[in-house]
Formats: sequence, C-alpha cells, structure tokens
Amino acid sequence: MKNKKVSWGILGTAQIAIKKVIPAMIQTKFCIIEAIASRNLSRAKSVADQFKIKKAFGSYEAMLLDPTIEAIYIPLPNHLHVEWIIKSLEVGKHVLCEKPIGMSLSEMVLLNKTKRKYPELCVMEAFMYKFHPQWKKIMTLIANGSIGELVHLQTHFSYNQLDPYNIRNQKKMGGGSLYDIGCYAISLARWLFKEEPVKVKGLSEYDPEMKIDRLTSGILQFRKGSATFTCGTQMERFQVAHIFGSKGKIDVKYPFNCLDQKACIIVSQGSDTHQILFEPLNTYSLQFDHFCKVIRNLEPLLISISDSANNIRVIEQLNDKLK
Repeated sequence: MKNKKVSWGILGTAQIAIKKVIPAMIQTKFCIIEAIASRNLSRAKSVADQFKIKKAFGSYEAMLLDPTIEAIYIPLPNHLHVEWIIKSLEVGKHVLCEKPIGMSLSEMVLLNKTKRKYPELCVMEAFMYKFHPQWKKIMTLIANGSIGELVHLQTHFSYNQLDPYNIRNQKKMGGGSLYDIGCYAISLARWLFKEEPVKVKGLSEYDPEMKIDRLTSGILQFRKGSATFTCGTQMERFQVAHIFGSKGKIDVKYPFNCLDQKACIIVSQGSDTHQILFEPLNTYSLQFDHFCKVIRNLEPLLISISDSANNIRVIEQLNDKLK
C-alpha cells in the first residue's frame, strides 16, 4: 500500500537521535518508530520509554533481524556508517544514514558494490538541509537568471565543542571539522554548480591534544566559478552562505541548520534588495517523509549513493592535501 506508513528502527542512542531526529520523526506523516537499539539494553529501554517506542534491543544485530522493521536510521559515529549500512542491506532493510555516509572513496566503492545486489532497497545520506524550501527557491532564482551566471559560493559553518570525549573530537571515529560540517559546504557547492570540482585546495589548524582539525578552509575550483568555505569546531556558533552571480547575489542566513526558526534569504541586484522569509519548519521531518515516499515509490530519491560518493571523493582529496 503506497500510503502505508514505514516502520523504522533506530540503530543507536546518539544525542542527535534523541534530541533532534526522534522528536522530528514523531511529527512526520509517514513514519512509525518500531524499535531502538543500543549496545546497552538499559539505555535502549530508557530511550524507548521516553518516546513511547514499542521495542528496545540490547544489540544492533538483534534489531536488524526484526521482520516488522522496514527501514533503519543510522546515527552512529562516522567510522561505523558503511559497516552498518551494509549489514542493514543484507537483511533487507532500507537505510537513511547520517552524514558523512562514509570515510573514504574505498568505503563507498564497497557500499556501491553491495547496494547493486539489492536494487529494491533505498539508501540515502541524511543531508537534511536540502529539504528546506529556501533551497528550492534559490535554485529557481539561479535558474531563471535573477543573479546572472553563478560565479562564486562562500560559506561558513562553525560551533564550539571542547569535550575530548565527544565523538566529534575523536579522530579514530571520523571526528574533526572537515568530515563533520565541511561536508555540508562541499555538498552545497557541488549541488549549486551541478558538477564536480576540477581542483581543490585546503588549509587546516589541528588541536594539539585531540589531533582533529578544529579549523579547515577549502577552495573548490569548478569549470566556471569557485567555492570557498570555512568550518570550525572551536569557534563561535555561526553559519552563513553568500551566493554571487554576475548580476547579483543571494545571502542565506541559515543555510545548513535551520531547525524550527524563520529562514531568510536576501536577494540583491544592484541597488535593489529584497528579503524572502520562510515560516519555521523541521527539515528532519521533511527528510524522513521524503525517504518514506521514496520507499513507497511516490518520489524519486533526492540524494543518490553516487552523489554521496562524489562528495566523499572531494572530502578525501582535501584531506589528503591537508596531511
């Protein structure tokens, strides 16, 4: 039944799942949270009780074998993403995985190889920002020539996280600013320019104790145009995007994380400037409803594995140049 809700299992009790994703899933039209798993059963039961989730499992493997679950959401540390996507596919589950979907191009080759064995299953990287309607409007403005030819994208994304035990500060778990939030800037640049960069350059500053990149700046050169970005994990929390065209520009106040607050884009053409406002909404909810519709064959998949692999390719190219 195309209108039937999709039953979900949450693979892990990460903070992003508890604070943002599960509350967003509860608000959706097409999701039912059937189960949650943790390597600590009491932890799984506690979260299940908090959100009135029917089942709690003390192992990831046990939840994957539950035949009532159709789709898996993976909020595990970055270095575990591909491993558990593959395990989920092998037992017949659709998968929505947090970004970045993988840590290397070799991982993505393995994932692609596995995914081809299960063409009936859907896999998507969770770039929730793409589901905010401001981007549909921005894409239309660029396509109709409102700012002329796209020339340059400039973005900044940062937060302040000093806890050495936080997974975003654990190098072996895929922590650091480039993989955690630089992936957004790279994704957006590739999306707007509709092609892959021909050259990349970068510069990083590393935390002397945690060994992760706490500040990274990058330059992506496209055939026509360029993108620059800065991402940081020990800075004032801030985000912004400036899109420059040959005849105007678009400023985006909340390009990546615009959760439950008014979004604002400012379009400038010479001396003419006007704001476009968007009412608060939950991009996580929109993302999950989209993926459910994909599973039910109601919508095409917005973010393909090949697109995600190309994003990882650029991240890896930048990371190699930073070593």
